Amino acid sequence: MRKIHLILILTLTLSCSQKQTDNRITKFENVLGERQTKALNSLVFDFEKNLSKIYPDLTIEEGYNKYLIDLISDSTTNWQKFDFQSDKTNKEFHQSGLYDEVYEYSYSHELDSNDSTKILDVNQIGTYMRALYAIKDSDSLIKEYWYKREGAGLIQNELIVDGILSSKPNFDDYFHKRIVVVEFSF
Repeated sequence: MRKIHLILILTLTLSCSQKQTDNRITKFENVLGERQTKALNSLVFDFEKNLSKIYPDLTIEEGYNKYLIDLISDSTTNWQKFDFQSDKTNKEFHQSGLYDEVYEYSYSHELDSNDSTKILDVNQIGTYMRALYAIKDSDSLIKEYWYKREGAGLIQNELIVDGILSSKPNFDDYFHKRIVVVEFSF
């Protein structure tokens, strides 16, 4: 009888946990939008395909971690290995509007000059930030990432990698994967 109760409690716990995860994903995707979600999923697919190519002996989860470490390593010289977007995915990233929901351009004018510099920055009011905001309290990495991105905009690779890795990411997690992929998709 005790075993039956234990199995029942375990089953209920797992189903509630799965339901919460599904609700978070649904909430995130509803805010982000259907076409933008498909574009983001394509980015994740291309990213993981590239991880399998450059780290064939690692699992995908280990590949995410290695990618981040290699990205900021002083010994890294082959920067092309970090390019992961296919032409088709890159095109959809832009045409779907996801790129504009994640990033925006601003202009910096130099003193005593008519010249200006185009600067890539975070779209603070785009659907990507709003989608993260909708679920940020469900996970410490998402929450920390959202606050840093909202406060600082684009962050240096070393700082973003250190921040993600110090939060002990789970690269089986739907959101942790997408955070990494978006960060390195511009």
